[in-house]
Amino acid sequence: MTVADSLEDLRARVLAADEARYQALYAQDGAALERLLAQDYLHTHANGKTEDRAAFLATILAGRFRFVDAVRTAQQVRLAGGAVVLSGKTTTTLDVGGAPRVMRNAFVTVWVEAAGGPLQMLHWQATALPDA
Repeated sequence: MTVADSLEDLRARVLAADEARYQALYAQDGAALERLLAQDYLHTHANGKTEDRAAFLATILAGRFRFVDAVRTAQQVRLAGGAVVLSGKTTTTLDVGGAPRVMRNAFVTVWVEAAGGPLQMLHWQATALPDA
């Protein structure tokens, strides 16, 4: 990301990259996720468990759960040095062994530009939201 990027252009790029990541999660597309996740990616679940890139990809590809839907709201995009921070709220529906599970989380993601220009997610952090 350069200073020349407008905030709207940056917002559009990061939201498109994040949507591509969700589509890869829905499809359990390991190749797409490998392109979208930085080599030193960390995924911190709402329960506090943290997985590195290899462990997260193994979890997704093992099919222990399947992403069905993720409705994101209150999304904010901020530039922080050479990184982009995307935060907001999500209501995510998973299929866990044939049973639906809905999670409501606040999230923060950090995106960086890979060599050659594509955005890659460096970090995901979720915090469970209290029941309404």
